[in-house]
Amino acid sequence: MGSYTVDEHYISRFIIRNFADERGKVRVINKSKRPIEAYSSLPEKLFFSCNLYETKNNDGTYFDRNAIEKSFADFEGRLSAELPKIIKRADENKKLNQYQIKCLAQLVAFQLVRLPFIRKFFYEANDNITDQTDRALQTNAMYRTVIDSPESAFSYLENNEFPLSEDAKNDIRGTNANTTIYDFINNECNVYLIKAETDAFCIGDFPVLIDAFTNARYLFPVSPRFAIVCALTEPDDTEEYDTIRYIKADTVSLINQKMIEKAERFIAFCHSDESYMLGEFQKALKGAV
Repeated sequence: MGSYTVDEHYISRFIIRNFADERGKVRVINKSKRPIEAYSSLPEKLFFSCNLYETKNNDGTYFDRNAIEKSFADFEGRLSAELPKIIKRADENKKLNQYQIKCLAQLVAFQLVRLPFIRKFFYEANDNITDQTDRALQTNAMYRTVIDSPESAFSYLENNEFPLSEDAKNDIRGTNANTTIYDFINNECNVYLIKAETDAFCIGDFPVLIDAFTNARYLFPVSPRFAIVCALTEPDDTEEYDTIRYIKADTVSLINQKMIEKAERFIAFCHSDESYMLGEFQKALKGAV
């Protein structure tokens, strides 16, 4: 038997490491527990789910095990090399180039398609299928279509004696959530970084705020001081836009409180920001947002 990755992360570890201290640990709060207390964790111990990207055949074996995990790892490898350069450039107040902007757009699209709720969404959408084996089969196929590719889903179905006609395949081909979301961001949004002038961002287990602010379709903190924003396209007469924008403490606080509210359980942040974040938790829990 080969060695397989079981704990599959839905937030890239290179993102979580940006919130780590000099010992390589981040501070974490489990919002479901009382009293609210922070504890330390290594990035690899956070934001993962067992066999998240795996699909089982009808006989209980795994289909093409770890193929999606490996594909994601290759993609992460490139982005993990680019993000520190982008943050360094932004920290030096230098305008980001188009390649760097595209990397940020890819990072947001990649993050959105890998969240655990997607599989649950498809399973619930198939509640009209009474046979549980068929329901699981179709849910898995839909999931592979979205996070991997239609061809991957076709292979999975054929492996389980559920082949599709060519007409049915042609109707599905071209469907890829990562590409679709990226194309939307690339064509319809301005992508830029926001920098916290004071205080800092946290990151939760649902790390992308969606339509949480006027004109900001997606907002994704990627370090204590920087977050990616994908905003609806600015007016046509705007020839260019700032790729780095500075936000004040009250906006940082509002983003953090929304992040805390949106999180299912866990929120991570840098050790040096613990006192501030505990205050943000109290605000969020009181419904201040």
